[in-house]
Formats: sequence, structure tokens, C-alpha cells
Amino acid sequence: MPTFSLVIPTNQRAEFVEQAVDSALRQERAFDRIIVIPDGLDDPSISSLASRPIDVHPITHAGVAAARNAGLELVDTHWVCFLDDDDLLHPKYLADLVSAIDAAPDAGAFNAPYWSFAAEIGPREEFAAVDLDGCLAAIEVVEPRNDMTYLDITGRSFDALLAGLAGSMSTAAVRTDILRRAGGFPEGLIAAEDWTMYVNVARLTEWNVLPERRAFFRDHGTNAMSGRSTEKTLSVLRAIQSFWQPTTLPTPPHRPLSAYRRNYRYEVLAALDAARHNDDRPGRREALQLSKAILPAWWDQAFIRMPAVVRSLMWRAERSAI
Repeated sequence: MPTFSLVIPTNQRAEFVEQAVDSALRQERAFDRIIVIPDGLDDPSISSLASRPIDVHPITHAGVAAARNAGLELVDTHWVCFLDDDDLLHPKYLADLVSAIDAAPDAGAFNAPYWSFAAEIGPREEFAAVDLDGCLAAIEVVEPRNDMTYLDITGRSFDALLAGLAGSMSTAAVRTDILRRAGGFPEGLIAAEDWTMYVNVARLTEWNVLPERRAFFRDHGTNAMSGRSTEKTLSVLRAIQSFWQPTTLPTPPHRPLSAYRRNYRYEVLAALDAARHNDDRPGRREALQLSKAILPAWWDQAFIRMPAVVRSLMWRAERSAI
């Protein structure tokens, strides 16, 4: 029978991570091990979680990728699951995952659809709640609103993930041996480290998806990718560049680089916009340099340098031609 660990990285959010841990402890099928990695030796969760039946292993502050890797190093189970410290698991998450693995024993990676919530409902949230009990009560009466079909990439995982992140870290479950062979999470990136992990796992196995929404994603206005800095947008470009570099891992079938140009132009423009907003000239130079590797066509190089109003007209022309 397969065994399961859950890794939760956390950084200075004791109240949220306590809820995350408690949702993990309420699973109908219990995790064999729950590992919390506080990213900082002074993190308040070290003391606030001391009474719970889990493993807490703080590290010197090094970022979320390093925290996840530290958790992965401690895992001694067949499978490793991940949960962000501000999100919650549905009590049936692990039971459903076990059933899915029983039905597809050769599967190596899974995601699950999720609900979105916040203390006060906004345009992206499906309901208002502040804890797991509130979430469970809400889904008894509300209808799903957010489209989760983007997670359904089985059979084309590598190709789909080259275009963009089609995964949710707070429901990710990967066979431990596969994730270790894939290299875990790149610690040199401060963004897109999760995207890189998804791509590298897809080199080794397909990503599958559970049929039901089995997590709750909390929007609290300070989520990781809110208010992108120049360095975060540059990390995304570095990640994309790494997808196309030589590797010892397998390279499954996929479209040519030019097929992803619309997706990559968006990311390059995001980096250029961030550099302009922050008056970061070195950042702009690096974004343009990185763009040459992922947008090598002269037309794309011209496009990213066009004034915004001209780009908008070109976007419309391209969409109408599709």
C-alpha cells in the first residue's frame, strides 16, 4: 500500500499555516507524515505548531524552493504532496488521491481542482470564508464558478506545460522517486520554480487530475505573484529559457519553439513593463537578452519593442486571423 507525506513550506504566516496543518490533520485517510518547513529560524510557526503531531524542521531563510526541497529531502514515503501555507485541503483529498492511484497504478503525478475563497468575496472568489469549516459549509450551497479544465493535460502534459503553468501546488502529488529524479525545485529562481518542477516532472510522467475539487485556495491580497517585481518576472523568463536547454532528462514530443510565441511574448512584455515601472535599466537589458533565446524570430523581437497602442492593434489582428 502506498504511503504519503505532505510538505508545507511557510514564511511568517503562523495563523494561516496553523489552519493549513489542521486541514491536513482532518483527512479521512490520514497522511503518513506531515512536514512543515518554516523558511527562517525565527518563524513564529516553530512555536505555534509545537503541540501538533507533525514534524517541524526550520531552515535558514532561503526561499520557498529551498523550503520545499528541504521537505522533499526528509520524505520517506512513496508519494509526496504539497500544500501552500495559506491554503486548505478538503477532508477527502487524500482518500480520493489513493482511489485514483489504485485505479491507475502506473500514474506518477496528480493535481486536483480547487475552490477559491477569501474573507470578503471578490471577482475571483467563489465564496467568502475564513476557515475550513466555513469553506465546507459554503460548498454545500454554492455552485462552482471558476473553470478548472486547464488542469486536464493528461496525454499532452509536457507540451501543455511548455506553454504555461497548468498546475496547482496546493494539490500537487508526485511519486517521490520521480520528483527526486526531476530535480525538485530550482533554488536559483524566486518565481516559476513551481512551473519548472511541473515541466521536469512531465519529462518523466504524465500529470493526471482528480475528478472533484479537493482544496481551497485563499486569496488575501498578498499571494506570492501579486505585485510582480522585476526580479520575479525575470525569473519567469529564466525558467522558460531553461525548458529549452539541453538536459539529461527525457524530452517528450512537443511543438516547436515558435508555437509558444504568444505565451512567451506575454511574459517578456510583463518583464519589460516591470522594469519600466521600477526604472530598472539593467532589468530591461536582461529581459531583452533573455527574449532572444525564447523569441528568436525577428518579428517577435520587433513586436516587443513596439509602442503599447501598436501592439494592441497587432494582437487584435492576430486573434482575428486565428
